[in-house]
Amino acid sequence: MESLRRIFNVLQQISRTIIGLCMMIMMTVIFVQTATRYVVFYSIPWSEELSRYLYVTLTLLGVNLAITSKQLVRIDIIDNFLRGKRSGWALNVFRQILAVLISAIFFYSSFGMIDVSQYQTSPAMGLSMQVMYVILGIGFFMSAAASCFELYDAFKAPVTPIEEK
Repeated sequence: MESLRRIFNVLQQISRTIIGLCMMIMMTVIFVQTATRYVVFYSIPWSEELSRYLYVTLTLLGVNLAITSKQLVRIDIIDNFLRGKRSGWALNVFRQILAVLISAIFFYSSFGMIDVSQYQTSPAMGLSMQVMYVILGIGFFMSAAASCFELYDAFKAPVTPIEEK
C-alpha cells in the first residue's frame, strides 16, 4: 500500500504543477482579454472558453488535493460533538465510502462521455471535447484514489476517546 501511496503522491505533485500552470495561463489570458477589450476595443473570441476550460481543469485536479489535506467542506459542530467517539469514526468511514462510490461512478461515466464526444469540438477554439472529458475522468480517478487512501487511513486509525475534564 505504501508503494501505491508514493506513486499517488508523485501524481499529486504533477497535478499541483498542472494546477499552477493553469492558474498562470488563466490569469494571463484574462488580463490580456481585459486589456484588449478596454484599450484596443477588441475582444478575443476564444479567451472566455479557454478560461472556462482551465478553471474546470484546475478544479477537477484540485479535488483530490483537498481530500488528501482534509479541506473539504463539513459541518464542524457534528465533527466536534462526535470527536473521539466510535460514532465519529463511523461517520468518517461512511463519508469516505460515499466519496469513493461517487467518484468511481463519475469516473466510470466519463468513459461514455469520452466516446460520445469524439466528433464534437468546442465552438471558439475548435478543441476536441474528448480532451475535456479525459480531464474529467482523470480528476475523478484521482479523487477516488484519494478517498480510498483516506478510507484505508480511517480503518488503520484506532478510536481513542477524549478524556473529559
